[in-house]
Amino acid sequence: MTREAFIEKNKHLFWYIRKDKLQDINNDVLVEFIFNYGQWEDIKELIKIIGFQELKRVFNDIQDRRVGNYFPEMYELLNRIVLKYAS
Repeated sequence: MTREAFIEKNKHLFWYIRKDKLQDINNDVLVEFIFNYGQWEDIKELIKIIGFQELKRVFNDIQDRRVGNYFPEMYELLNRIVLKYAS
């Protein structure tokens, strides 16, 4: 599945982003919304699309700022995935 098709399939998760701007979201937003509001299958599909190294980059970027946008359990899951597969 392409990134564009994945976003289209999960567009219901991005409720506050205008429909004409939906395909312009960056991977930081994509990861945050899929981890917080998606299903486990969505998370696995996201990782297939962006790869572990991009997931690690997103995770490292959120280390430098408040992590308040992630649910604590989803942040921990992201941390564990990065440590195990992208280190």
